[in-house]
Amino acid sequence: MGSIDGIKDLGEIRVSIERAEQLKAVLQFPFIKGIYLDEGAFSEEELLKYRGEIQNSGKWAGLRFRRIQRREDRGRSPKDWMEEAKNGEGFRHFLLRTLDQVAILQDFPDRQFSTCFDYTLYSYNQAAMEVWESLGAKEMCFPIEFRFQEDMAFSEWARSRRISTELLCYGHLPMMVSANCIEKTRNGCTRGNNVVSLQDRQNKSMPVRLYCKYCYNQIYNSDVLSLIGLEKEVERLGASSFRFDFTVESEKEILELFQGKPLKQFTRGHFHKGIE
Repeated sequence: MGSIDGIKDLGEIRVSIERAEQLKAVLQFPFIKGIYLDEGAFSEEELLKYRGEIQNSGKWAGLRFRRIQRREDRGRSPKDWMEEAKNGEGFRHFLLRTLDQVAILQDFPDRQFSTCFDYTLYSYNQAAMEVWESLGAKEMCFPIEFRFQEDMAFSEWARSRRISTELLCYGHLPMMVSANCIEKTRNGCTRGNNVVSLQDRQNKSMPVRLYCKYCYNQIYNSDVLSLIGLEKEVERLGASSFRFDFTVESEKEILELFQGKPLKQFTRGHFHKGIE
């Protein structure tokens, strides 16, 4: 399958994490330059604590915003986090995942923080890309629906507009985001903020992440996406950064991945086979 060595020299390596043990693992690797903390996975106190640990390690700390946003959400809003960061304080980088967050970005024309428009923001055609460009996109993540040739066209368009690109190289892809909580339906609300599972008709176990802080779930593909081993094609895309998303992985699994242990089971997603 290849190893991370083939990718880490192509551009900036970034990770996103959802558990404290994952942070412990990724802080051990100097080639990781930036770490996104998932807003829905940690309490506000944890976000501040872990942000400090990341910054003290010499890496930049970013915040990956929630997938579902409601008026009644408690605690800091995405706008509050951006307000803190607008003068260069707090989080340095934000991963925008909803149109609401893009709308909030318009309130900060002279910002000193950077943003990336995630693959959850529809960029499947040039018209959509141009909309994001008009709304302040300076960096965009490659759409996860694209085949390699479509990724090439996306890359050429971004370069022509001087927009940086981020490529997801590893991570369980979301199959569904739901405001209807599986755990609440099954056992009542536990606010456990943990991972449960569903079994599909092929008897595969699909991880379900409970984001109890904002009361929503994400159902993930049972097989993890990995582009490790496709370094020649990945290099041709000319991405400026490469992201590894960690959701259900343990500290040990992350250490083994970055130390070069082959994955037992994985998918290439739509990289070689497009959607129908």
